[in-house]
Amino acid sequence: MKKNLLVIVICFELFIVIGCGAKEIQSQTYVTCLGIDFTNGEFIVYTQALNFSNIAKQEGTTSLQDVASIFVGESKAKTIQAALNNLEQKAALPFYYGHVNAILLSENVIKDKMESVIEFIAQNPFLRYNLWLFGTQQDVREILLGESFFNFPSIYTILHNPKALTKNSFYIPIEEYNKFISTYYQPIGTYIIPSLSLDDTNFSEDDKKINISVVTGGFSFSQQKYKGWVDKEELVGLKWLDKNSTNIPLSLFEEKVSMIIQNPKTKVEVINGPKPTYRLIVKIHSLLVQNEGNISNKKIKIELEDRIKNEILKTLEKSEAIKTDLLNISESAYRHHLTQWDKSTINSFSKGSIEDIEVRIHIVESINYKR
Repeated sequence: MKKNLLVIVICFELFIVIGCGAKEIQSQTYVTCLGIDFTNGEFIVYTQALNFSNIAKQEGTTSLQDVASIFVGESKAKTIQAALNNLEQKAALPFYYGHVNAILLSENVIKDKMESVIEFIAQNPFLRYNLWLFGTQQDVREILLGESFFNFPSIYTILHNPKALTKNSFYIPIEEYNKFISTYYQPIGTYIIPSLSLDDTNFSEDDKKINISVVTGGFSFSQQKYKGWVDKEELVGLKWLDKNSTNIPLSLFEEKVSMIIQNPKTKVEVINGPKPTYRLIVKIHSLLVQNEGNISNKKIKIELEDRIKNEILKTLEKSEAIKTDLLNISESAYRHHLTQWDKSTINSFSKGSIEDIEVRIHIVESINYKR
C-alpha cells in the first residue's frame, strides 16, 4: 500500500513539474507551412502560422462570424535557415515548427535549389518527412494568403488537407515528402510535385468571390533532375495508373452520360526484347449515375475505352517531349527484370515502348448512387 502511495505521489510531483515548465498554447507562434522562393541570389522564406482562436471557433460553434486571419511572415538571406533565423529574431512570440505539415516552393527553387531544400529539411529536427510538398508558378506569398470556404482557417485548404479533396475526385497524385525523397534518388521513376494556383472563377460567398488554391499541373523530377512543368490537362493519363486513384468522375457524349470510376486497376506486363516494351491492362468498375439519352451500355463501353486510351496516350506524348516517364511504367522492368536490361536501356522509355493498351470495363447502373 505504501509503495502504491509513493508511486502516486511521485507521478503527481512529476506532473506538476512538467506542467509548470510547459508553455501555454498562446505563448508560441505555431507555424503550419513554410514557403520558399529564390531570387537575386537570396532565399525568401515565408511562414504561415496558425491562429488557435480560429480553430476554437470552428470546433465550438456552428458558424463563423469573423473571417479567419492568415498570419504570414517573410524574410531574406543567403540560406533558408538564415532567413528563418532573421524572422525568428523579429517575432513577438517564439516559433514552433512541430505543426508544419506543408512546404510550398517557387518555380525558381524547384528548378535550381532543390538540394538546398532537401538539406534544410534533413537538418531540421522539427520537420517531419510526412509533410505535403507543393510548388507554384505564382507568388508564394499570395498562395499562402489564399482563402478557404466559410471563413475556415488555412488548415482547411488543399495546401494542408489534400487527401480530403482528392478522395472523391482524383486527378493528380498528391503525396508526402518521403515519397518524393525516395523517388528523387532512384535511378528509375518520375515524381510530380503538384502545382498550385489561385482561382476565383468558381466560388463566391454572398457577392464576394473566393480566391482559393487549386492544382493546375505539376513539376516533374527524374534522377535528381528537373524535367519541366506539366499542365494538368497533359497529366490526364495519371489517374488510370496511380495506385491511389479512388473515385474518378467522368462525362461522355457531350455530358449526357455521367459516370464514377472506382479504384481503377492497371497491370503492366513487360515484354521481352532488345529493349523492354509494355502491355497495359486497365480494369474499370464504373457506376453509371446519369444517362439522359438512354445510350446503350455497349456504346458507353466503346466511348469510355477510347477515352481512357486517349488520355493515357496524351500523357505518354508529353513524357516523350520532356524525356521522362510520367506514368512510371518503366518501373516494372526495373523492379522485376533488372538482370535482363541495364538501367540505361530501361530509361530509354518512349511512347513507342507501349505495344498495347487493353481496357476491361464493367458498368453498374445505379441511379440512386451516393458517395
